[in-house]
Amino acid sequence: MEADGRKQRRTLRVQAVFSLLGAVPHTAWLPSEIRTDRDGFIKTGRAVLEDRQGLARWPLKRQPFLLETSRPGVFAAGDVRAESMKGVASAVAEGAMAVECIRQYLKGA
Repeated sequence: MEADGRKQRRTLRVQAVFSLLGAVPHTAWLPSEIRTDRDGFIKTGRAVLEDRQGLARWPLKRQPFLLETSRPGVFAAGDVRAESMKGVASAVAEGAMAVECIRQYLKGA
């Protein structure tokens, strides 16, 4: 938009277009026990324990699984996860990995 509020239209000749989705996480609805980074992306795995507050709140003797959030048994995958690759293919792969993490959690690992 221009300064006076009118829309501006331009035509660009490009060889390719890259669309980035997941740049803004919508995590405000999560309970405060699910820790996020300063941008609102969910911390998982070792990132859950990266400060004293995280260490103090983690209730289990084992380390969090790779995709496990600060609440044991709750997992995050894809663009909403801090430090994820932010792409469809990686989100799908992380979803599959989360299934394995859940299996380990349910086994009591």
